[in-house]
Amino acid sequence: MVIVYETDILVIGTGAAGLRAAAEANKEGAEVLLVSKSRAGYNNCTIVAGAGYLAAVGGMSPEEHRECTLSVGKGVNDPKLVEVLAEEGGERVLELGRFGLDVTVQRGGIHVGDEDTRLGQGITLPMVKYLKDLGVPFVDNIIVTKLLKEGDRFVGAVGYSSDEKQPIIFSAKAVILAMGGAGALYKRTDCPLKTTGDGYSLAYHAGARLRDMEFVQFFPMALAEPGVPPLLVDGALVEHGRIINVMGEEIPVKHNVTERPFIARSRDLLSRAMMVEIMEGGGVEGAVLIDGREVMKQARPEDFLGMGGYDFYVNKLGAHERPFRVAPLSHFCMGGVVANTWGETDVRGLFAAGEVVGGTHGANRHGGNALTEATVFGARTGAKAAEYAAGVERGDVETLAEPELERYKKIVGREHGYRPVNIMTALRENMWDKVGIVRDSTNLVEAYEKVQELRDNGRQLLAQHGKPMMAALEVGMALDAAEMIIRAAMERRESRGAHYRRDHPWEDPAWRRTIILSKKGDAMQITTAALGEAFE
Repeated sequence: MVIVYETDILVIGTGAAGLRAAAEANKEGAEVLLVSKSRAGYNNCTIVAGAGYLAAVGGMSPEEHRECTLSVGKGVNDPKLVEVLAEEGGERVLELGRFGLDVTVQRGGIHVGDEDTRLGQGITLPMVKYLKDLGVPFVDNIIVTKLLKEGDRFVGAVGYSSDEKQPIIFSAKAVILAMGGAGALYKRTDCPLKTTGDGYSLAYHAGARLRDMEFVQFFPMALAEPGVPPLLVDGALVEHGRIINVMGEEIPVKHNVTERPFIARSRDLLSRAMMVEIMEGGGVEGAVLIDGREVMKQARPEDFLGMGGYDFYVNKLGAHERPFRVAPLSHFCMGGVVANTWGETDVRGLFAAGEVVGGTHGANRHGGNALTEATVFGARTGAKAAEYAAGVERGDVETLAEPELERYKKIVGREHGYRPVNIMTALRENMWDKVGIVRDSTNLVEAYEKVQELRDNGRQLLAQHGKPMMAALEVGMALDAAEMIIRAAMERRESRGAHYRRDHPWEDPAWRRTIILSKKGDAMQITTAALGEAFE
């Protein structure tokens, strides 16, 4: 048995971008269905975000927002996307209050939620409630594995429900990919483990192009103490504490990392400096140190919101008495699907918004811009998708879905094969060790070869119905996303922003271009484009 859903617009993902897109499409009169790999509003990057938005409010001008975004992006942002982000960001973040979000305006942005709100729950949970109150349907615990095309246009999708333990077919006039990035391809990450690049793979196989996939942002400051979660460290501990190696040398001073605040403006350079210290023997068990003893003497409990709490830093870490370990982790992907300022891709009926889209952030993302991007372009994409859907008819999806349904049967029917968890563990180790903060040609080639080995193994996946089947279906898309990052990193023979090649350690003006990936037959094709020309 196969369950079939029909809708005007299928929104895949229930983070900030997907929820905002759904709200706008619903307002325009479209029938909307939201699908997520977990419970709606949970297990996405929005709900673990710090709930801060960068935007032209509270005294910051659009020009200031534009310039800081371009500066931090190291000159390879898409100028059209940045222009929209800066011009519309202020209006879009301020209107979030009408969806039930608790908005506090600050200079240069807003913060969502009160002191009792855990991270991004103040964003996703009110938005989910708002939409459900309007009668917008959600379908949880589904992985979408293939987009269906009739000729040159999108008409539906195929997925699998771990709750129903069976395939699902979606018939829709348009789809909005809002599935986040691929941060969970790395062994050390603060992204939910379901953030494995599904959207990149779906778009690629549907005929859309991708861009900037080499630019993966690593958050420099996350706990690396034994027995504690890798919570992000921010605020006074980072800005006024001493970030040191085992010799006591201050790492930012030694490596000329000067732009502050570090967490907003220097994520790339500080992560690089820390990892170089670790690789050259200045670390301790894969980490460096923060000496925050002087900071802790003047600290207040409210300085630790979202960071584990003041008591945690005192009682668990003893940060008032000793330096503690920190190390970078995978945090965000600047690259993604090629889309214009309305979320339109190369494929008719295929739209995308949020982290799954590339170009806005260039080579490095300014802190606070992720949620603003999701909000601005989520709204625009929802409106454009509704306009498109009003002028087309649904297609015949059940025949188109048959090859994917047969693939599902083979996985469940196999008696011998590879367990998904083993392949994903090997992939995450491979990406962290060889495609992480410090890269070079030798490691990238070895990483590519390992992905091909894992891809061969992945053709013999073994799983039972339910959550194991969902994990199995995730593997192929994760391998696609990993290969995209590796291939783009091989191609960019310079160092820029979050992409650092120690065999090409300098920024090269000749590489102020965009790397484009596309599918040609069964091969991944790589080309380059001038800035702003990726989507015409």
